[in-house]
Amino acid sequence: MKKIIYSIIAVILVIGGRVLLRGDYIAFLQWWAAVFTLGIIFMPMTTLIMKPFHDKGYLFSKVIGIAIAGYLMWLFSSLHLLRFNQLSCYITVIICLVFNLLLLLMKRKHKKSDIIEDTYSVWKSTLDSIISEELLFFGLFLFFTYIRGFKPEAYGTEKFMDYGFMTSMMRSDYMPPQDFWFSGTKLNYYYVGQYMATFLTRYSLVKVELGYNLMLMMVGAFAFILPYSLVYQLTLNYIREQKKKFRALPAISGLIGGVAVCFAGNMHYPTYMFFEPLVRKFFGMEEGTYHYWFPDATRFIGYHPETTDKTIHEFPAYSFVLGDLHAHVINIMFVLTVLGILLAWSYSRKELSDQKMPLWKEVFHPAILLVSFFIGLFHTTNFWDFPIYFIVSGAIILFTNLAVYRFSRNGFLVTALQGIAVVIISKIIALPFTLNFDQISTNINLVEANTPLNQLIILWGLPIFIIVSFLCFSIADFNRSRNDLRVKEPVRLRPAFFHYFEEMSLSDQFIILTGLCAIGLVLLPEIFYVVDIYSGDYKRANTMFKLTYQAFIMFGIGFGYIFTRLLCFGHTRRQRRVSVFGLILFGMSLLYIQNAVNAWYGNIFDWNGYQGINAADFVETDMPEDAQAIQWLKENVKGTPVVLEANGDSYTDYQRVSVLTGLPTVLGWRTHEWLWKSDNVALDERAADIEEIYTSTEKSKVMELIEKYHISYIYVGKLEYEKFEFVNDSLIKSLGDVVFSSPTTLDHTNETYIVKINNN
Repeated sequence: MKKIIYSIIAVILVIGGRVLLRGDYIAFLQWWAAVFTLGIIFMPMTTLIMKPFHDKGYLFSKVIGIAIAGYLMWLFSSLHLLRFNQLSCYITVIICLVFNLLLLLMKRKHKKSDIIEDTYSVWKSTLDSIISEELLFFGLFLFFTYIRGFKPEAYGTEKFMDYGFMTSMMRSDYMPPQDFWFSGTKLNYYYVGQYMATFLTRYSLVKVELGYNLMLMMVGAFAFILPYSLVYQLTLNYIREQKKKFRALPAISGLIGGVAVCFAGNMHYPTYMFFEPLVRKFFGMEEGTYHYWFPDATRFIGYHPETTDKTIHEFPAYSFVLGDLHAHVINIMFVLTVLGILLAWSYSRKELSDQKMPLWKEVFHPAILLVSFFIGLFHTTNFWDFPIYFIVSGAIILFTNLAVYRFSRNGFLVTALQGIAVVIISKIIALPFTLNFDQISTNINLVEANTPLNQLIILWGLPIFIIVSFLCFSIADFNRSRNDLRVKEPVRLRPAFFHYFEEMSLSDQFIILTGLCAIGLVLLPEIFYVVDIYSGDYKRANTMFKLTYQAFIMFGIGFGYIFTRLLCFGHTRRQRRVSVFGLILFGMSLLYIQNAVNAWYGNIFDWNGYQGINAADFVETDMPEDAQAIQWLKENVKGTPVVLEANGDSYTDYQRVSVLTGLPTVLGWRTHEWLWKSDNVALDERAADIEEIYTSTEKSKVMELIEKYHISYIYVGKLEYEKFEFVNDSLIKSLGDVVFSSPTTLDHTNETYIVKINNN
């Protein structure tokens, strides 16, 4: 019966995908197939580490495959061992395949069993889980891609930067790539997240214009399916410990967890869409004039009301709707994988708690090694996640070890050695990146302003209340069980504390530890902030943004587990009431996504609104005067010669040529380059030189500057004419050959043209 149901769902998804995505469907299937094959290739490694999981870590295998294969290709390219091209990507994947086959052979030798029989038995026992999860992943990925097709452009906010990273890396033979906004230098930013998107673009044989959106929506699907798998396993293990039978409960918990991480907003939306109007009506107050705009939930502190302490508190649902392919967004699938590995290690370690393991096996356990790899990877993708998940991993590893070693010194010793190993290995993993990178910001200051209590409650009151309540209920249940069993302990805090953790369900422990870490991440920006280029009213904006983003993810996982755990296994009415209360408020926060999608994408049920997923198509309608010239550059210019265009401020249309072609220019968005280079003098010098080239009447001076920056092409279009009061067209055209020219205005007074510099 299951086979029939799975077959029907698969047919519906396959046919539905062709109907929904139309001409983009082949590219979608190529991308999905690329991720699928990486997942299959890395199943031997994943099974070794995540054996306690119901699906042997099948879903996480996809992300592990992307991370390791992508990193190896990046490493080979950084060491100039392989060029970053399609052939090299396939060579790297073949190396990964050979390594995983060797793992299978080693397993056969160790267990003295038949490799084919072992592999078959593993797949057979998990086949139902694997098929259902793959169908869910495919369906989510498909649906998200369809929605993205209503507004696919890599245009607006910081999409230019993200897309520019990808287009420039598509032209790069080696890493780090050239800074496409500061020619002649290497990119000094955490670019490896966008590199992973570019790696998948090459590996899947998809055009970069489509790869941008496919990567973004794939991460969105992972943001649902990985928490689903995590919470499913947490709930399943708790049920097994209680020796109960709730067949559907793990799936229900998993779905809540996936929804909480991927779709939920904070309580800002229910507060200002429902609660405030009700309060005004109840007290006979005038109706408010506030019009809700979905980014308001991420720009609340310092904005409503207006103060001098403006912060950012985004969350995944907002990121996926907005569509910026930032490092912290791409890293969602990696941080969730770290949590999955830690959970699997905790289960396997506790199962073997009665067995003494050699110290070196404890320290260099495969799961510890893989966690070390990911933490090192975070140093290259999104640095904030490096210290965050080092601490989160340390907390989980510490308390697991203490429970295994019954709070003896050995538990602290093993944890310390594992911590040292994680630091050393992660630093080695990040070394090829850090050797070519200048640290952007390291100073820490105490905050000068704090979040008003009412705003703190609106944004994080619900998850903090749920986590703290769950902790209190857990302690109360422990005390109740001790009284029931008439266990007489000396009245001392430490023995009771030790006993509490030794008896606690591992699932409860995992949720409490990650929940307390999340609360810490919320409270830390109220104490200190990391100094960066943002000053004045925005001092702690970035610190709060990066810390609370990860807190939101961990809170979401906690929601998925706690609600069903208290509702079905709560020992008191109070526990069940808290669960129901939390579920109701949580359900209200889910309405945010509907508001956001409608506001940003329009009516997604109107198929006529689907535009496709080409991230660069906007140039035809939004920049028609540049469309043909940019296309000429893409088709006719190979390598990475410097193309001069007018420089401009961040978040403007300037740098459209470098972004869309991947060709470097002399100077890009000023604020971003200030962050990356921390050199205002160099920025001012380049800006002055660019103006000199476009406006000077001295040919010798212009040629001097062209040689200084190794400029091969000069681009003149609408924005260049707007930027400079006078553009010396005759001098610029005399510098070489006009290789492209296109009238762009009705009176033909201006034209878009490209000059190839004659260096002879």
